[in-house]
Amino acid sequence: MRYASADLVGDGLTALELLRAVLDPVRLSVLAASVREPASVQDLANSLDVEPKEIAIAVGDLRSLEILAEDGVLNRDALATVGRSLPREHPDRGEPVEGPWTEREAVILGRFFAGGRLVEMPSARSKRRLVLEKLALMFEPGERYAEYEVNFQIQLVHADYAAIRRYMVDEGFMDRADGVYWRTGGRYEAPVDADREPVVLATSIDGVSLVEYSEIRTQQLINAANDPRIHRYMSDLFPYPYEFEHATDWIDSCMAESPPNNFLIDIDGVLCGGVGASPMSGDKAGVAEIGWWVNPGRWGRGIGSAAATALVDHLFGDRELMRLWAPVMLPNAASAAVALKAGMVLEGRASSAYVKHGVRYDELDFGITREQWANLRTANNSA
Repeated sequence: MRYASADLVGDGLTALELLRAVLDPVRLSVLAASVREPASVQDLANSLDVEPKEIAIAVGDLRSLEILAEDGVLNRDALATVGRSLPREHPDRGEPVEGPWTEREAVILGRFFAGGRLVEMPSARSKRRLVLEKLALMFEPGERYAEYEVNFQIQLVHADYAAIRRYMVDEGFMDRADGVYWRTGGRYEAPVDADREPVVLATSIDGVSLVEYSEIRTQQLINAANDPRIHRYMSDLFPYPYEFEHATDWIDSCMAESPPNNFLIDIDGVLCGGVGASPMSGDKAGVAEIGWWVNPGRWGRGIGSAAATALVDHLFGDRELMRLWAPVMLPNAASAAVALKAGMVLEGRASSAYVKHGVRYDELDFGITREQWANLRTANNSA
């Protein structure tokens, strides 16, 4: 039996009134048809095999409750208000959330999650970012997701997937382009060999270190490397534009190295460049070519020199290498200066060894042996 319109009118829409309204088949059909545009009375009457008057009464009932807006379309705000009024466990009663969190972070997350569901989005930005970081763990670093896939994953923990998806992009945990999303932030436990700890090398500059590559740095690598000024005097093996596929291929190859030969330059958690070595074999065993690059936004601060020096110290101090060499394209005076500051000496010059953008350039060859390195370190320590 249908409720009369007067039975549904009250001082405001309550959860009980909403339940009574949608349990009626006719009103439910009107509600479903009104999600995007006003329901057609005649079309619904035909499909449900009822009189048009019956549909019109149902529309009036839903409007009286403000479930339908004046234009006849679903009032999403009214439904959201009802949802927020429903009883739920108080956030302070939550249990600590397991994961890669500190004890304090686990307790904070427990206030906003219950049974794996997000029950409340924090108003404080620091706590909201912690919640978003937990949600970011649902997405694998290096993977790309269609928007519907992102929506589906978020709906597993919270109904308002659109708002949370927007939050994750705004706060830097995800990025998007052409309807495709990928994770750019949050914690990532990189796989490591059981026999060794991850390699992190300190430099002479506080806050600057050399760190092994991991998938979580994919977007940071794209951001730092995608500048034509870097490519200008680099080998064509360093691509421009530097795209997603270039970054993932490079990181995959670096993560396969054991021990690692290539490192990203990290400044307070942000990738700003890279250094690395290519060890040789056969009659060139014990020799490695080294190279470096720094994002132009960080040029002029001695970062490249500090990173190259740390790499040379690591390769001679912890690896059984006898000689390092670095080819530099002649116009690249900054890179030549980095080689000299890392202790390398100019050993030769090869004429017209490079062609870039139709222009021929000479190659400057810098090198250093283990003995030269040891003598240099002794002299520096005694100075």
